Amino acid sequence: MEKNMIGKYLRDLRRRRGMSQQELALALGVSKQTISNWEVGRKVPRMKAVEKIANIFGVSRNSILAGLPVEMLEQADRRVVDLTDRDIRLTYLGQQVPREYIDIIEKLMRWDIAERDAQ
Repeated sequence: MEKNMIGKYLRDLRRRRGMSQQELALALGVSKQTISNWEVGRKVPRMKAVEKIANIFGVSRNSILAGLPVEMLEQADRRVVDLTDRDIRLTYLGQQVPREYIDIIEKLMRWDIAERDAQ
């Protein structure tokens, strides 16, 4: 976990809620200086504080610990898929990619690899 990402995300959550550092500090039972230290990355919140922060802002603990909105976490968790894996449905903007498009991409990739190998 990167301290600064947590702090930036925490500051963003607080600002979007229209809360001051003092208001968040009161809600968490910590000092305003503690909030400041978290936000600039000098320190990170302990798990008990992370739990309270998650409840206050309605986000997951993992989101706070990663310093990322949950949507970005879900994207980061997606696995790498090889184009040749026939059991996987590839989509683009919610639409399934037609098999013939994947075949074209595979041909382009083979050509590119052959070109690089020839150099």
